[in-house]
Amino acid sequence: MAVFSMTSTMTLMGTGWTGTAPGSPGTQTVAGTITSTTDVSVMMTSVDVSLSADELDFTNFGAGGWRLKTVGLSSGTVRFSFNQDYAASTVDPLFGIGGTFGFGTTFFVDIKPTNAARGTTNPSTVLSVVNLGYNPVSGSVGGLAVVSLTFPITGKPGRLTA
Repeated sequence: MAVFSMTSTMTLMGTGWTGTAPGSPGTQTVAGTITSTTDVSVMMTSVDVSLSADELDFTNFGAGGWRLKTVGLSSGTVRFSFNQDYAASTVDPLFGIGGTFGFGTTFFVDIKPTNAARGTTNPSTVLSVVNLGYNPVSGSVGGLAVVSLTFPITGKPGRLTA
């Protein structure tokens, strides 16, 4: 069994997309890439993509006393932890009020396991997210200033290998 250690994960964010974007309505296949990207990898310390679906009960008299389940609407979130920095072109200006990715802004995220090119052994998880909140700093005396951001995924995510 192979194992993987996250040491060079690359995360790009941007407000434009070429091709069929993640989050687009319908059942089309996601293709393309982010345009006008910002590489936030050097500021990021962790990432967690969580996808789930509603559980719907459709039990009937023919189920033999067992509950029958099916999948309802899907949803997800992506959570990032960053080292805070207030300098130009860093975390705070990007996510602060009025920044490139300000409140209510829908933007795209591309997460690759390593900083190598996209491929079958280095697939991108691509998402469309919306910024509904911002925690500018968290920390304690003498501790590292960090930012923890959680964004809801809006629409269908994708997994790209080319």
